[in-house]
Amino acid sequence: MDELLDRILKEIEKKISLEPITLPEDLKRVKLPLGLMDMYCFNYKSERVRKMYFMRFKAVRSLDVLGMAIYPESVLDLPIFVSDLSGSKKKVFTYINFIPLFKEPSYITRYIEPMKLIFDKYNHFPPHKVRDWMKPYLSPYAIYSIPERTHLEELKSCVVDYLALYLDFFSQAEEIKDISYQDEVKRAQEKYTSDLTTYDASRKMLGRIIGMGRTNRIFQEVIS
Repeated sequence: MDELLDRILKEIEKKISLEPITLPEDLKRVKLPLGLMDMYCFNYKSERVRKMYFMRFKAVRSLDVLGMAIYPESVLDLPIFVSDLSGSKKKVFTYINFIPLFKEPSYITRYIEPMKLIFDKYNHFPPHKVRDWMKPYLSPYAIYSIPERTHLEELKSCVVDYLALYLDFFSQAEEIKDISYQDEVKRAQEKYTSDLTTYDASRKMLGRIIGMGRTNRIFQEVIS
């Protein structure tokens, strides 16, 4: 996953100037003895980007994870970009999505329908059952699947393809002048991050490993 992370950062830096956000030391790196777990997180911000988060997680039994998200400032009504590849010995949990902030047809036409060309390239991956809390946020062209690990390189290409489309949207996006619409965008973003930090299943899993106190801080201060 490290080479994918390097590639992602290079693609982003072609369009967005990144400024690191300093994280508390106890959240930036969490490491257990004997190689049981090694997790490190980092955040960036930029003009028109409130936060980008990246998380690398490695553990015994071949668990290798790269998660990320891009949260635009509320002056843009862009979807939130999310990507998670979690590789085990045999499978790769895959989640790549543009989180739609609104359901209006004009919004879907502008930001979601263009995903279809990429989705058609990768829709041979069988869809996995979606948790209830995620359903309002899952675009019709998201990749949510657990294919065999033999598909890992193709899945990495899928992440890069979706990211390239998203970065095109970002580069072309016009800032919102209507303050009331900015407020709507901000509320929609906050609704998603609130649900993420409350209901995401990986929070409880991580909490069993490093404790819920630190896990909750990671979700609130780093991931969202």
